[in-house]
Amino acid sequence: MKHFLFLSVFVQSFVCLAQYTDPDVDQLINEKEYAKAEAKLLRQLRLTSDKSIKDKLGEVYGYQGKWDEAIAIYKKLTAAYPQAADYAFKYGGVLARKAQGSNKIVALGLVGKIKENLKRAAFLNPKSIGMQWALVDLYITLPGILGGSTSKAFDHAKELKSISPIDGYLAMGYIHEYDRDPKKAKDNYLYALRLLDDLGNIERNQLHYQIGKVCGEYGVKLGQGLYHMGQYIKNYTPLDGVPLKWAYFRMAKLYRKKKDKPNAEKWIAKALSIDDTLKPALEEQKVINTMDMGS
Repeated sequence: MKHFLFLSVFVQSFVCLAQYTDPDVDQLINEKEYAKAEAKLLRQLRLTSDKSIKDKLGEVYGYQGKWDEAIAIYKKLTAAYPQAADYAFKYGGVLARKAQGSNKIVALGLVGKIKENLKRAAFLNPKSIGMQWALVDLYITLPGILGGSTSKAFDHAKELKSISPIDGYLAMGYIHEYDRDPKKAKDNYLYALRLLDDLGNIERNQLHYQIGKVCGEYGVKLGQGLYHMGQYIKNYTPLDGVPLKWAYFRMAKLYRKKKDKPNAEKWIAKALSIDDTLKPALEEQKVINTMDMGS
């Protein structure tokens, strides 16, 4: 059964879209001093109603997981600037993050607004990787009765492939994985890994996670997988979507497949320290416990 609204896993980091810059605020964000950055931005907004400051404040609310506050910011910005793709995208994204952490009744009430804003964002900026990924995720995870559609997810994956081949193949693998076609999922995921050497710098933290996950699942390019999952953990904020417990679990699996039992034990313990009921982590721990120190 599909997870309900597992959206925003691939929502592009808001920092890549924000236009406002203030060296002091940027430094606070880089240091993850989000409460201090929030206070500084609120003080600035008492002096001016500049939209870019509001946008940055919405970003900072998102970094802290303050979804209601972020929603209020982007609801006003999308109303004031209906042709701004970034605001529609961010509004849909923070609505989805709120839905992801809410009960089904609340989440169901948000679906319409999420779809409306993400579709408008992609229409206004069809070449945005983050926006296309969000629609892939939307259509593949929503139940059919709420507008989910595998064929529409594939349409957006094909659009992704034309913009960024590695994202396109990862998206294809993701859809096939949800659609319970493991062979096609594996074929697409492994093809994506062949493109790693041509990738260059990665600005979207979610891509680090996806690469690390694929390397661990199929036991290939394990060194690169560890690097990318490590980068995801290092740069993680709540906006990235996949909680740290899953990244720790993936690190444990990568180390286990490298036959490094001490590090595998360390990372699986970190995952379970956050959630000691996480079933895949508990199963992984059993496998790790059976390893020989030299194997």
